[in-house]
Amino acid sequence: MNDRDLAADFVQETFIRFMEHGDALPADSCRAFLYSTLRNLVIDHVRSVRRRKTSNTLIEDLAFTIDDRPHAEDVVAARQKIRQIAALLDELPQITQRIFVLNRVNGLNYRTVAKKLAVSESTVQKHLAIALRHLLSRLPR
Repeated sequence: MNDRDLAADFVQETFIRFMEHGDALPADSCRAFLYSTLRNLVIDHVRSVRRRKTSNTLIEDLAFTIDDRPHAEDVVAARQKIRQIAALLDELPQITQRIFVLNRVNGLNYRTVAKKLAVSESTVQKHLAIALRHLLSRLPR
């Protein structure tokens, strides 16, 4: 897994956690939640990598070891992307946000989302199209 993939995974996991817990947060603490969640994910990843590195390696071979920690610019880019997505989703109605998260983040199909929110499948499709169009039109390519 390269650094950009790892950064994207951090963004997605942070986004998932925000959408799971964001409703319970005061509006002025959302940014702090996003930053601390991302920071904790990076710390957990680094600790996990360190635990797995238990092989006997010659000191000379350490010079050729690849550092798989995310680069600082990738972490910054991930944080920026989280801020953009969160801000753009905040512009949408609550029902549209929930449908987007349930379908695109949690992976639920239209029927399951419709049942969970007590709406029709066509309503789910309509709101998902609105959310996707909004995000795609506003996010840089």
